[in-house]
Amino acid sequence: MSKRVLIVDDQPGIRILLEEVIREEGHEVISVCTGAKALDQIKKQQPDLLLIDYKLPVLDGPAVLDELKDQGLSIPTIMMSGLAEEAGAFRQDYDFLIDVLAKPFDILKVRKMVNQALKEGSNQV
Repeated sequence: MSKRVLIVDDQPGIRILLEEVIREEGHEVISVCTGAKALDQIKKQQPDLLLIDYKLPVLDGPAVLDELKDQGLSIPTIMMSGLAEEAGAFRQDYDFLIDVLAKPFDILKVRKMVNQALKEGSNQV
């Protein structure tokens, strides 16, 4: 069964690469370039998994996760960051934050993380 994945990254090359990898796994992919657009998209259609960059202009990854938490939304999330250690410090703040993916990332690792997160998410329903 196809799942919906929302990718949030301000770098077009990363969005395109992730879209391709996740679509190859048979999932629906939506991608946006800002945290504000991510929140708008989530209001329209909640994803099964959120891949969000830690550092985004204006509304960064943690700010988006704070907003989701405030709204009572618990979307399984993987945070991506070139500052993985710094981003990892936020793990305890969000029970829906599954993992932190260090940039640059290994595509095989991304594929495995996404499939595992979507599999675990379907077991929670």
